[in-house]
Amino acid sequence: MTNVRLINHSSVLIQEGNEFILTDPWFEKPAFGSWLPVPPTSIPPAYLISLAKSCNGFTIVISHGHDDHLDDDFLSMFPRNISIVIPKYHSPGLLKRLQRIGFEKIIEAPTEGIKHRCFKICSYINMSISRDDAILTIETPESFIIHANDNWQEIEGANLEQIRDIARTYEPEHILYMSQCNLADGWPNIYTSYTEPERKYIHESRVKNIVSGSLFNADKIGARYFLNYAGYAAAFIKGNSTIRKRGSFKTNQYVEDIRKENNYNLEVLDILPGDCFDFTKIQKMFPGIELDPDDLKQSSYEFYESQGQIDKCDTYMSYENMPCDKLRTQMDQFLSGFSSFAEARAPSTGFNEDIVGFKVSFESSDSKVISTIVVGGNGSFNNREVKFSASSKILSELLRGKLNWENLYIGYAGTVEVKPKDVNIRAVVRWLAMYGYVYQRDARV
Repeated sequence: MTNVRLINHSSVLIQEGNEFILTDPWFEKPAFGSWLPVPPTSIPPAYLISLAKSCNGFTIVISHGHDDHLDDDFLSMFPRNISIVIPKYHSPGLLKRLQRIGFEKIIEAPTEGIKHRCFKICSYINMSISRDDAILTIETPESFIIHANDNWQEIEGANLEQIRDIARTYEPEHILYMSQCNLADGWPNIYTSYTEPERKYIHESRVKNIVSGSLFNADKIGARYFLNYAGYAAAFIKGNSTIRKRGSFKTNQYVEDIRKENNYNLEVLDILPGDCFDFTKIQKMFPGIELDPDDLKQSSYEFYESQGQIDKCDTYMSYENMPCDKLRTQMDQFLSGFSSFAEARAPSTGFNEDIVGFKVSFESSDSKVISTIVVGGNGSFNNREVKFSASSKILSELLRGKLNWENLYIGYAGTVEVKPKDVNIRAVVRWLAMYGYVYQRDARV
């Protein structure tokens, strides 16, 4: 019998007899410099490490390289000879990252899949959305589990048909779809061009759109059960509690209400981290007791504060500022490298080619040191501007390679100003995300 236990956020433990799969392990370390799991991890990490050492059938499946799906420090505690399964990406970045930790059995799963012990694992990449994220499907002898993680956008084309073909070989009662039900980027929360009511409206509209998209995909695939995950987190930003309050997890009732609005033939599982599902029933961590979601959030915040975890988030840390002249030089180098990176790759990949012509600026919010570049240069400015601002200490650590650019954007450690007000900067964000990891890797060398 297949058993699925929600550990936290997007980490689940799938058990089939003596075989286990742990997905997207992230536990204590702040992701993007500010995120912590809310509620905290339901199984102490030491138990999972011990399970991996005691069980020959323990496998870790990682969907992509974001910090809330992959904690390098936690992973380094596992035996190096356990199996790690990842999507077969065009870029070797995730593979090399795991190799640097020292893992000896890293398996890249293509779309057609790999047979691994009693499981079959396939990966599906939507190149028009992201080159470094994927849906993973996990087949057990009895059940079909879709680990969609952050891929809430409509599944189309060959990916849809291939997943549906697998789903048709299972009864709907044996199909579980797991997908993101929360917002995970900086828009609109750190955009200075919006009023607070506008931010709140856009935020809630986006979350509803994400949940609706996830439910739509599950219904289209033919799943019977839906698991709300990849949203059990909150951001802790010094001096800004609004983001934390707005961004913490959406309840299963919230997801169920949207399901009802759309009349999808799905059952939204009433599961919180710590609960289990075996495709016949839910086993609650505390049978007969309903935890109040607001109390659970507040208790999580108080627990992290009492344990000093919040003080480990980037905006609470004391970093050494670079001198202003060095800061400016480093920002110039970062933006120049970014422009060359995007300009060289956009035409050949066909991925977000409209990056060329954007005016992109970095500014330290306290010292007002600023650096600006037009991507592609050659007078190609197309009247679209974006300025990313952060404190000198955050920018200094980013430029030293200690922090990643996504700490600023996804981790809410900075602000964004765009001109015109409603210009879409998705292309800039995606290329900065890709370049940020390259820059950080090289800066650390």
